[in-house]
Amino acid sequence: MNIHPLKFQRHAVPFRAVVPLITKEAADNFGRKIAYLRISVVDACNLRCDYCRPSADDFHASPRARLLSFDEIERIVRIAASLGVEKIRLTGGEPLVRKGIVELVARIAKVPGIRDLAMSTNATLLGLHAQALREAGLQRVNISLDTLDAQKFSRLTGGNLHDVLRGIHAAQDAGLTPIRLNAVLLRGINIIEAAALIDFSIREQLELRFIELMPMREGMDWDKHYFPVAELLAQPEIIERVDMSAWERLGSSAARYLPLRHAQGRVGFIEPMSNRFCEGCDRLRLMSDGKLRPCLPADNEVDLRSAMRSGSSDTEIETLIRNAVASKGEIGQYRFEMEGRQRSMISIGG
Repeated sequence: MNIHPLKFQRHAVPFRAVVPLITKEAADNFGRKIAYLRISVVDACNLRCDYCRPSADDFHASPRARLLSFDEIERIVRIAASLGVEKIRLTGGEPLVRKGIVELVARIAKVPGIRDLAMSTNATLLGLHAQALREAGLQRVNISLDTLDAQKFSRLTGGNLHDVLRGIHAAQDAGLTPIRLNAVLLRGINIIEAAALIDFSIREQLELRFIELMPMREGMDWDKHYFPVAELLAQPEIIERVDMSAWERLGSSAARYLPLRHAQGRVGFIEPMSNRFCEGCDRLRLMSDGKLRPCLPADNEVDLRSAMRSGSSDTEIETLIRNAVASKGEIGQYRFEMEGRQRSMISIGG
């Protein structure tokens, strides 16, 4: 497969003043301060990755009336910022299928106290929007890429790999950096490509992170495809590429990192199943229907949309957010049975 090299350019980053806030920081019962809000702007997606969404017959995206409006999202971000949230990540579904997404980015970027504004995307539409997103205030992107094999990519996602590669190039040209690639480890599907993904990330000057598969979709054969990071790190082709003696975790990041042996940079490993990182969790998830989820695998949620639409004040919304924070468990509990999960990953936001 021919992959065109990225065109590296220097970009002037526009100055954006951050107004210091006197915050009433929200912390859970275990002393973890909440600084990070992931916002799913839509639960629709233009791909159909098997580990993320149920089959086409079982999944129906939410009607527009059930989605949070941009006014509602901006209001929640402002209240969250007053409680100490300074990092926002826009997710989906696929956030770029939400009409007017550039406007939403611009609005969030202007909220006092928000210092880090990023997006997780499959990048198939990023080639169309990268420059406008950067100008609106988006700082960087994480891109899902589980395989470099065009036919396998099509089987896994229903999409076109070359659209993703164009999106990567557009993000680089627009200055949406650093670009992180997220690859879910899938036994029997992409494990043999792990070394090739590392080499690709080196060649294209991207940061790669491998993620363990989570049982976040009802009906998925999790046991069949789960592949732990420890097993990956035992492979000779991985050992020769990364330095196993220099583990590092950056702040509250979900990833642990190892430096590359023969190039600048690092590779990240996210191990939600085999090596929990709950002690450093500083995040909440706001879903596209307005439910606030304090823990990814836990089904308890707080309904902010209904509260806002019934006339609740900012103080009342703040109380609901604090209640969600207080309900965070010390350790996230994943369920491995195949039935009964309330939401799949596409509805929660990756």
